[in-house]
Amino acid sequence: MPTKGSGDVGAHVRRFGMLHVIIAIAAIAAATFFGYDFLRGRSSNIATAEAWDIKGPPCTTLTLEQWNARRLKVRETTNYDGRMIGRWSGDVSCSDIHTKGGAGITVDRICQFTNPTDLAIKTPAGEFYFDTGTGQPATVALHKDIPKCVLASKFTRATE
Repeated sequence: MPTKGSGDVGAHVRRFGMLHVIIAIAAIAAATFFGYDFLRGRSSNIATAEAWDIKGPPCTTLTLEQWNARRLKVRETTNYDGRMIGRWSGDVSCSDIHTKGGAGITVDRICQFTNPTDLAIKTPAGEFYFDTGTGQPATVALHKDIPKCVLASKFTRATE
């Protein structure tokens, strides 16, 4: 007469099915791999986020009517993950930066400009227009596809 906890593993496997056991083992292995991979890159993500954390005064925001009334245009457009970022002049450098100072799972898209003069940005959240002025560096951070523009940048042609 078998007692409780006799260790008949075969009965459990038959009860749940071999497919369920394989799925459970695969799920545990995947969670372990992705968790380790995330933690391994965390310090690098934090350092990158700190390097791309640009502080400065806000850019002048324009409406579409103001943009059109000034007859502003962009000469160069960058397609960055389906977000169209247009500028009148200068160079651009973009990067995906993990949210929450590099410790987050999701990413923000950040672009630094040497001298964009005018910026027109189109994302799934809408169209946005900025006047940065001539000779002024700028940085645009897209958080949930809403841009935040500041008049500062660490990017130069020398750091390219």
